Amino acid sequence: MRTKIPLVKYAIAFLVGSALLGVSSTLVVLALQNFSVLKEPGTLSTPLKLRPLAVPSRIVDSQGNLMYLVQNGEYRSPVQLSQVPPVLTQAILDVEDHTFYQHGPLDLRSIMRALVSDFQGNGLQGGSTITQQLVKNAILTPQRTISRKFQEAILSYRLFGQMTRQEILGRYLNTIYFGEGAYGVKAAARTFFNEPLSKLDIAQSALLAAMIENPAGYDPFYYPQAALFRRNLAIKQMQEYGSITKAQAAKAMAEPLPKSPNRISAPAPNAFATEVLDQLLYSPQYSFLGADPKQRLGALQTGGYVVHTTLNPTDQAYADAAVARIVPNTGGKFTAALVSMNPTNGDVLAIVSGNPAKNSGGFDVATGLGGTGRQPGSSFKIFTLSTALEQGYGPNDIIDGTGPCEFTVPGTQPFPYIAHNAEPGYGLMTITDATANSVNCAYIRLGIKVGLQNVIDTAKVMGITTPLFPVPSAVIGSEDVTPLEMATAYSVLANGGYLHPARFITSIEDFKGAKVYSSAVPSRQVLPPRVVAVEDAILRQVIIRGTGTAAALPGRPAAGKTGTTDQFTDGWFDGFTPQMVTTVWMGDPAGSVPMYDVGGIPVYGGTYPAEIWHAYMSQALAGQPVVAFPPVNPAWIPPSKFIVPIDAPGSIAAPTSTSTTTAPTSTSTTTAPTSTSTTTAGSTTTPPPAPTTTAGAAATTVTSPP
Repeated sequence: MRTKIPLVKYAIAFLVGSALLGVSSTLVVLALQNFSVLKEPGTLSTPLKLRPLAVPSRIVDSQGNLMYLVQNGEYRSPVQLSQVPPVLTQAILDVEDHTFYQHGPLDLRSIMRALVSDFQGNGLQGGSTITQQLVKNAILTPQRTISRKFQEAILSYRLFGQMTRQEILGRYLNTIYFGEGAYGVKAAARTFFNEPLSKLDIAQSALLAAMIENPAGYDPFYYPQAALFRRNLAIKQMQEYGSITKAQAAKAMAEPLPKSPNRISAPAPNAFATEVLDQLLYSPQYSFLGADPKQRLGALQTGGYVVHTTLNPTDQAYADAAVARIVPNTGGKFTAALVSMNPTNGDVLAIVSGNPAKNSGGFDVATGLGGTGRQPGSSFKIFTLSTALEQGYGPNDIIDGTGPCEFTVPGTQPFPYIAHNAEPGYGLMTITDATANSVNCAYIRLGIKVGLQNVIDTAKVMGITTPLFPVPSAVIGSEDVTPLEMATAYSVLANGGYLHPARFITSIEDFKGAKVYSSAVPSRQVLPPRVVAVEDAILRQVIIRGTGTAAALPGRPAAGKTGTTDQFTDGWFDGFTPQMVTTVWMGDPAGSVPMYDVGGIPVYGGTYPAEIWHAYMSQALAGQPVVAFPPVNPAWIPPSKFIVPIDAPGSIAAPTSTSTTTAPTSTSTTTAPTSTSTTTAGSTTTPPPAPTTTAGAAATTVTSPP
């Protein structure tokens, strides 16, 4: 009886094969009657189109380091056929299609041999050729029906006529799925063995070849016994075909299976990568990726683009470390955001999101993505200062800083508006002292004098894009903005009055390395150089003797401004040197929560935010040359004059003493420029002539910044 069993199996195999051939013949006759199967997906004269290889796109930093992978779950890294080691190519051919170089697109003998092998229960015979498998995976779908197999055969003949064997094999090795999310041989080598493709040995190559038939069922991490059995069958088959020796086979079979996968997973996108991805999906300059965000995301997930960005990994590490070290541990309640830029080209060098746990719906405080901005407090005063200087006012002009202060500006709310200084009193002072000591009442009076709408317009031309309203409180930072916007605006002061919009992406390359996008460095002058030079000199006093002394960089000139909102809900420090601009915010990303006691102190802009700025800038600028700010031409500083407040009942309307104030620089005061018209709250006035005496106490340092 034992000798009859093989004959029975061969007989059954013959009958089954005959039946399949009969069915196939019937289908051929039916198909030839209408030719419909020959017309899909094109005509006989139209080349077939293989689905593009799904290659994830890479967002990299300025040094080429991977920051984020934009992918759809497929891990693939295509290679040329010449890069695939011969042992792996031979293992796959021995298992999947040993006579690939002898037969055409179909191999009827292989089909019959596979049927017999299935009945005998041995071997790793496959019925489909490499060409058929490529058609199934790159043109059709893995659907298994008799009609689909026939369509697969017809398309295989067409594909075989338009591609060489080498091209078919190379594409197949980059297309086939091996399991664990790995598509193609290079991804499989990294995933299963954490090895470069070129380093694979016989046992590893045999395992990959064996897994093609059933990637899930022969996964060595979940089904090691099945995987070992199939791998060893593949090794035996390689020996039978003469691809390896008996000794090599024995050594390969003794090699253990891999124990754990080495999945290539990029970190979750940080604030920088999140902003880059948002720009790629929604900004018009990236329309080449697709007409809408869905199309663009699909292109990024499968197109293999390389997105080069401006992020400096060293600066980013400094920023993360400064925030982590200086912000007191509040269980994540209070955090800090940081944005650092190169003012000469707008490149964003580092970002700390300010919402590391994303506990506010994914809101990135630094960029405002997913939410809104935060009130900047007195750091917003630079726009009133720029407006005043551009209208002809000077750093030695006298203004009333007495608080509390009341304002009755027509058409604004609340009416009247009452504001307070962080410290009571102050009286008359120079614009320089009002800036250094961040006196709210002085600045609101100045803002109304130069025109609230003019202040808003200045903020817009300097880079603020958030909608703003011309109300008195806007002068001292009641309107929400983002740290990114503020860093952009302060970069104008660091760059001689030229605005460079924040830049995240420098260039994009396609899968083949061709550059498909290169960003320009747009620049336009938005402030006159004289205004910038004088304003920089004034803002230097903030760090030298004012509210921002904690930010001082020994041996290096720096300028900046503190900002603190009502009830200490937001603390800011915005500062710059000619080489770098950095904005720091501190608060609760979930909302306006008072910081009366954080680490034992209330949080002013001159406390933790200034300390973070100092720690970061000290490291980021280390080794860079010390660069001086542009000198102030004495002709740019008009003689001191008294500024008469408007719409401010109870304010001091005339000088009352004869003490003299000093300019913020060592330059001497020269003749005032010609009178400049000033638009204020809908009317036009002319600054009064400079008095022969000026009022105001000598400059003093205020230790509690607003």
